[in-house]
Amino acid sequence: MDIVRYIHAADLHLDTPFRGLSREAAQGGHLAQLLHDATFKALERLFRLCETEKPDFLVLAGDIYNEEDHSVKAQLRLRDGCLRLNAAGVRVFIAHGNHDPLNSMLESIRWPDNVTIFGPEVERHIVEKNGVPLAVVHGISHSRAREGRNLARLFRRDATHNCFQIGVLHCTVEGENKADRYAPCSLDDLKNTGLDAWALGHVHERRTLSHEPFIAYCGNSQGLHINETGPRGCLLVTAHPSDVLPGAEEQEAVSYVCHADFVRLGPVQWAGLDLDLDGVEHLDHVESRLVQCLDQAAEATEPGCEALLARIRLQGRTNLDAALRETGNQEDILERMGHLASGTPGVWIKDLHVNTSPPVDSTQYLQREDLLGETLRLALRMSESHEALQAVGGPALSPLFCHTQLRKILAQPDDSQMQALLEEAQRLCIDLLEVR
Repeated sequence: MDIVRYIHAADLHLDTPFRGLSREAAQGGHLAQLLHDATFKALERLFRLCETEKPDFLVLAGDIYNEEDHSVKAQLRLRDGCLRLNAAGVRVFIAHGNHDPLNSMLESIRWPDNVTIFGPEVERHIVEKNGVPLAVVHGISHSRAREGRNLARLFRRDATHNCFQIGVLHCTVEGENKADRYAPCSLDDLKNTGLDAWALGHVHERRTLSHEPFIAYCGNSQGLHINETGPRGCLLVTAHPSDVLPGAEEQEAVSYVCHADFVRLGPVQWAGLDLDLDGVEHLDHVESRLVQCLDQAAEATEPGCEALLARIRLQGRTNLDAALRETGNQEDILERMGHLASGTPGVWIKDLHVNTSPPVDSTQYLQREDLLGETLRLALRMSESHEALQAVGGPALSPLFCHTQLRKILAQPDDSQMQALLEEAQRLCIDLLEVR
């Protein structure tokens, strides 16, 4: 059996605008142009990677573009790249997802012969090498924007071919923290198909769900907002034939071991940067630390990152807490840092989050017999006991998760998020209840 090499990409969201950027940051200049071209630059890098590596095939696991944008440009750029891969001898398999269902495609576009677009039912296609079957690629597309069926259960291994077999699917695997759970399935649903590997789309974070069989989300090719931090790209996967499965004849049921290498595609990277201002007394020191923070972030970026969009989180106890929390002062700092950032190539500040607190000795408040003292003693018990935190915090947050609309988009906070909410509540209590 031959080694199989394929590239797995998904969630390119071509021509999709970035979210959460101020009007000033999004208009004019180098940054604006870079943001406008980011998803297309990631696509171009993907095609160049295929031309260089010459994999046996490329799979695109859904959400290549956004139906609501009706981007002709996106579909034509994809077609043009596939023409290049046709010349390079690379087959392309496309499964459409919830953002680009089959009914959103332009029927007038003619795709090259190397492109297979999966239909609304599971299809199987043979990839040959020297006239011999090398792999069977199984796939299905979403026919509509809100696919509620368990599509994974429609897949089955092709028993007539003893070679590498992979499924391509845009889905939500059980356990993934995803609000829009389209084409939901379980990990067992995928494993029970008997396929050697799965190339999944829909979840924008890169993760491997299983090694044997190899089941992975490659993540999106370009982060689109501040919650999609870190480098984004695709997976270059090599499937090695392993031992013949126990109890099988030599010509039957060969297993495969897959090794995946991440390859960066996205030119723009989002980041959250924490800056400790503990004990800082002067605003010029805040500025110097911000500059140092940006310099370090720029040095830490990897090759291929052309811009870093950062959320700066100011932390620590400082006498500047009240001043930093004034909206006007924050705007002044951002404007000032915008000028300074021009000396730090490729780094821009998206926004500033002030999580500082005044320098107080909380122990003195714990001894007080007033509302503030009682509140902080309760907060201390909650910080030391998971049960106490849930007993108070759970009912406080329950109206959010009982709301018919909000519960569809909100995820239950984990322990670290609950602790962060508790710390913020303590700070607010001190600010509001302490007589100054």
